[in-house]
Amino acid sequence: MHARGSISIRKVYQHSKAHTMASPLTCSTVLVLWLALVTVASAENHCSEHRYEHSLNTHHLQFTKEIPDREYGVLRQFKSLHCCGKGYRSIEWFKNNKPHPWSKDVSSFIVYPEAANQTIYSPRLEENDIGNYTCVLRNETHAIKHEIELRLQDNKPDNPMPTFRPKDMMMGVGESARFYCEAYVGNLYLPDAANEIVWSQMFDDHPHNVSDSVQVNVTREEGQIIGSYLSIPNIKAHHYGRYRCQIMSGNSAQKLNLSVLLSPVEVTTITDTQLSVLVYVMAALLFVLVAVFVWTCRTVQQRTGGKKDNRCSAQFIAEHESV
Repeated sequence: MHARGSISIRKVYQHSKAHTMASPLTCSTVLVLWLALVTVASAENHCSEHRYEHSLNTHHLQFTKEIPDREYGVLRQFKSLHCCGKGYRSIEWFKNNKPHPWSKDVSSFIVYPEAANQTIYSPRLEENDIGNYTCVLRNETHAIKHEIELRLQDNKPDNPMPTFRPKDMMMGVGESARFYCEAYVGNLYLPDAANEIVWSQMFDDHPHNVSDSVQVNVTREEGQIIGSYLSIPNIKAHHYGRYRCQIMSGNSAQKLNLSVLLSPVEVTTITDTQLSVLVYVMAALLFVLVAVFVWTCRTVQQRTGGKKDNRCSAQFIAEHESV
């Protein structure tokens, strides 16, 4: 393993040592520590994968991928929280408005510097770790933040627990759209059980395959959290409508359905009152234009007629003088 990874493992070991000093190491403790080492080593890649396409070639202050609003953790197991961004000069973490670093009675989470401080983790989750975590990204002039609620949960939940719900989008024809859904499903405890996520486009409450799209399923924290991206690279008229992300856990017969709406670019509508006012204004403008036109025509006719009369009078005088 490279140097940075070995530093991280040493930190995890030192952080976990306090929990094992009072009693000899057991098989379960060694297993938990080993899983923590493996999981924290993979945390470095979390924020570099599946980033927003528009974030790849930009450098302003921004979040680079979807961040869950709620997380679930199992007591005395590894847990990590992520806040993926770029264009920042600093990242600050808060737990219930208290800034990091935290004392043990506030939180056991520590910052993972190998992930540019975008990740915090606890090798062994404790009850006092539960609460609201906030990450704040800052540059010289601006700051953005995101809040994550952390809850305790059994590692064999009865039903999938949503961690990120897909957001409605409003896009034009020819543009691209990306949806994401995610849920905590825990560990499978049946030998033939499996987890599955399926995206469907809904027509009259009936699911259909999404045409001209790409679905990519992902997992994190040893498969306890599963998610799925649905990408539509070139939106066409038939893509507009409602979509469903259906998450099926092998631990439960109940399915989790998360819905999202893809709409065309909004067309500004006007009310009946605004329409009436517009009609009156247009009628008034039309009346003014007609009046100006009539007045102009009369003025031209009068001037033209006067010139003709003057020419006739001059000709009459000239003829009589010659006689």
